[in-house]
Amino acid sequence: MSRINTERIVEFKKSDEAKQIVYGEVYKPDVEDTDGNWMTRATIEKMAHDFMSNLKNDQIDRNHTGLKDKGTIVESFIVRKGDPDFIEGAWVVGVHVPDKEVWQQIMKGELTGFSIEGTAHLVEDRGDLEHEQAK
Repeated sequence: MSRINTERIVEFKKSDEAKQIVYGEVYKPDVEDTDGNWMTRATIEKMAHDFMSNLKNDQIDRNHTGLKDKGTIVESFIVRKGDPDFIEGAWVVGVHVPDKEVWQQIMKGELTGFSIEGTAHLVEDRGDLEHEQAK
């Protein structure tokens, strides 16, 4: 097992213009990420719960500037079966973006997603991705 620091882009998938909230899948189950890693639904759920349990709701900034006033996480959920917008078992967050300039950048497609930063413990794969998805 090794520990790595990682960043990945999460595209906005849905928005509520009236409330200025954007939604994106933080992590999808059993799908390789940009680093060739993947997580099971159970691991994703644990990660989401741990994150929310330790949340300091000033953690959203723009372009890793450290200026923590660009958004607030207002929703966090694990996608249930039958959701029309997101992949079942994925972790989704909704972020309220009160800053009018930043919101306009989202609406114009200039800002297109979240950049997730974190630390992970890598565990050796005990089977291929297709085998795990079949379970």
